[in-house]
Amino acid sequence: MAHPRLESCLALYRADRLVEAEAGYRACLADGIDAHLPLSALLLQQGRHDEVVALLEPQFAMQGDNATLAINLSIALRKSGRNDEALRIARQATAQAPDHPAAWNAQGLAALESGDAEAALHAFEQGLRLAPGAIALDLHRSKALRHLARHAEAIQVLQRLLASAPDMLEAWRDLATAQTALGQYQVALKSAEHAMRLAPNDAEVSLQHAVALLHAGQTRAAIKRLEQLQADPQAWVWLAQARLRDNDIEGARAAYGHAAARDPDDPFIRHFVAALGGELPEQVEADYIRKLFDDFAARFESTLVDALAYSAPKVLPRFLAAHGADDASRILDLGCGTGLMGAALAAPGRTIDGVDLSERMLAHARAKGVYRELHAAELLQFLKGSRQRWDLVIAADVFVYVAHLAPVFAAIHACLEPGGWFAFSIECSDGPDTQLQPQTGRYRHSPEALVRELAAAGFDQVQRETLALRMEMGKPVAGELLLARRI
Repeated sequence: MAHPRLESCLALYRADRLVEAEAGYRACLADGIDAHLPLSALLLQQGRHDEVVALLEPQFAMQGDNATLAINLSIALRKSGRNDEALRIARQATAQAPDHPAAWNAQGLAALESGDAEAALHAFEQGLRLAPGAIALDLHRSKALRHLARHAEAIQVLQRLLASAPDMLEAWRDLATAQTALGQYQVALKSAEHAMRLAPNDAEVSLQHAVALLHAGQTRAAIKRLEQLQADPQAWVWLAQARLRDNDIEGARAAYGHAAARDPDDPFIRHFVAALGGELPEQVEADYIRKLFDDFAARFESTLVDALAYSAPKVLPRFLAAHGADDASRILDLGCGTGLMGAALAAPGRTIDGVDLSERMLAHARAKGVYRELHAAELLQFLKGSRQRWDLVIAADVFVYVAHLAPVFAAIHACLEPGGWFAFSIECSDGPDTQLQPQTGRYRHSPEALVRELAAAGFDQVQRETLALRMEMGKPVAGELLLARRI
């Protein structure tokens, strides 16, 4: 039975007299009454996570077998940015109390924060076996499904939750996000509008609603709402994107300038400021690419292949065969991403090596089991530092992030066996020069200029084929495949 003083504090807490409840719990601690758990729960409710860590860490050192204490400490550590420790302690809690749903929930949240959505999903499902229908576990399970690009399943979970709890703000927001990921922009807007009705003064909800308006084609309405949210750097970023869609280049440049003033270290913002400023840097910053594709890794294939009809993995093998370049036994896949090209080219007796900046993309490539070696590296540095030689080097949808390709061509030439092949794709510029597109932040190249650069680097037998690389905003992106042989 709880100490009478703890019961009194609990009554104050339930009456929403939180200041008095906190004072009571602290007085209990001063008098040797163990109030660590209820006080930590109160502090967690108020978002005072650092205080919870300071309160519970010494206690956990003495009571490491207390699963509830471990759960609260794990939550506080995760919210304080110490996620590795949070995950370790949550795992300790599930090992000690495998029948405790909240322990599995804490472990799932920490795993999700670390980027391991598969482990997170497993943890949430373990918790749901113990507590079927638990709202928090179901909500968090939907988040793991979204991170795994299983958006349709996430939508089913969220719709079931909302049928029984129609005022659950977080579920409406997550539903809008999942619907957007599937390209269901009109229904996503309706979900975002429902969230707005529940929290009309919430800045994050308002930003999500503005983005939903933009995706749904209501550009002017999105701009109007975004102009009301100028305290948030991300609102400025979205305002810039909306103005670009409205062909307001000057307005977009101004919006990105405001975003850069508020968050000067953000690689996305830096990159688009350069794009709108007419600069042509040597290549897109490595930090920008790494962050872009680390964030995109889990949903990369479902988005690019299913939603955007990415064509290179299907077209490039046929292109190679048509020109007698399909007999390579040693292949280097530059910018290999999740391994789509490697899987398309894999064959008995063939070895394929891959290079990419994004560790998370490489994890997906590794899981395909088609690569001999995978390297996390910037492509030009890798090429210049490698002593290996290949029969074929491929670079599919990679040079959209590199402005000046002559040094890359020279480095690839040095890494090919005599008579080896080099195949790559580009987005085509509408003139003789390389162009940095402000709307996308990607480079478009002139095929004619690249043919001259290939010849200068020591390649001949150049073959070209036009294609639609992918769909973007409902329109095909014009591109070319090029194939050249090392002299």
